[in-house]
Amino acid sequence: MTTLVLAMAGVLLASVVGGITGFATSLLSAPVLLLLGFGVAEVVVVNLTATLVSRIAVLVLARHVIDWRGVGLLTLGSAPGAVAGAFTVGYLNQQVLKTVTGVVIAVLGLYLLLRRERRTSAPGRPAYVGVGVLGGYLSTSISLNGPPVALLLGRAGLSPARFVADFAGYFVGTNTISLAVLALHGRIPGTVLWPALPLIALAAIAGNQIGNRLTSRIPRRAFQLAVTLLIIASGVATAVS
Repeated sequence: MTTLVLAMAGVLLASVVGGITGFATSLLSAPVLLLLGFGVAEVVVVNLTATLVSRIAVLVLARHVIDWRGVGLLTLGSAPGAVAGAFTVGYLNQQVLKTVTGVVIAVLGLYLLLRRERRTSAPGRPAYVGVGVLGGYLSTSISLNGPPVALLLGRAGLSPARFVADFAGYFVGTNTISLAVLALHGRIPGTVLWPALPLIALAAIAGNQIGNRLTSRIPRRAFQLAVTLLIIASGVATAVS
């Protein structure tokens, strides 16, 4: 019971940050859950589920400001990526995958930081689909599917509300596909389904709601800087985890 309470507390705090910035819940909660004794497969399922259920309310409330075209392209790309991740995860060295992914994300985050004062432009359709594929792959392999999309949306210089809303649409679509793919491949451990998963999901919903209320109070420039720094930190943390 103590382990479960600590897991809920860790996910709650991670979800507050995720609610403020739109992403990073999985990045922050994964090491906590692993330290508490959850297996890698269990952590993937918990993170995907917690992020999914906590973003549904955001998606409903922010449906009028979401870029449905962009979110649709990301979700469309995530489907083949999720299938590829489920098929290959058993054959890849996860530490190598995390290291390469983390280094690339950190470098691109630094680039985004150094050029953030320049005029930004919306990425094209190929960029959305390509990042969707990558996000889907990382979703079913290591569950850290947020940073690539944060880089993409960061390039467009979106307002905090729009950034968080687009991320909510992406997470709901991509995580639903990813969980379905994992279920079809028999990669959802029954040990985590009850009572851990529903209780942790409730903690994620509560934390995300707290974070969402704080988003509107953050100035746009401060929000963009915080997101960029979090991208860099997420890359470093992923590489060394």
